[in-house]
Amino acid sequence: MNPQEIVQMQLDFYNKHNLEGFMSTYHDDITVYNLIDNSVILEGKELLREKYYERFEILKVHAELVNRMVIGNKVIDHEYVTELNVDEIVKAVAIYEIEDSLIKRVWFLFE
Repeated sequence: MNPQEIVQMQLDFYNKHNLEGFMSTYHDDITVYNLIDNSVILEGKELLREKYYERFEILKVHAELVNRMVIGNKVIDHEYVTELNVDEIVKAVAIYEIEDSLIKRVWFLFE
């Protein structure tokens, strides 16, 4: 699978709230960063699982892809993210870095 297909699969699992499928697209040593200051938001697959369990089971998030760019092993997505219980739309940019056919690093920027 190419980087774009991996990230699309991750997004599809995200919108279906399929935690196991979503987790299958991530590397065991995943690191998620804040793009503004490059600080670490979380490290490791178990912390990722904990964070997204709440997002899927309680918040019922949904992401609408607005634009996508692919540069080598990096996929840059512009998304509108909503929680089904809240009318607010959060504009987000995610930069996914693919290694060994899995998402190894992600940088997030939120408006």
